[in-house]
Amino acid sequence: MQATLDTSELAPEQAREVLDALDSVDLKRVGKGQGWPPGAADTFHYDLKIDRGATSGTASFSDRQLPAELAPVVRTLMDRAQPASGSE
Repeated sequence: MQATLDTSELAPEQAREVLDALDSVDLKRVGKGQGWPPGAADTFHYDLKIDRGATSGTASFSDRQLPAELAPVVRTLMDRAQPASGSE
């Protein structure tokens, strides 16, 4: 699954929630915690790429490593998720 999010297309309060969440997290630290053990069932893994003006960042993490600060971002993206191109 994949999703793209442009905060200019969100309601102002939802855009602010997403932007505040992104401002409150250090992407370099996301995904550094303990992940699920190999072979764990029903686990989501997220690859997040953020472009904000001239600044960009990435984070890769599992459900278990999801920082509470990013929950509004992941929730909004999951609401918009579609099968990735090339998927069957």
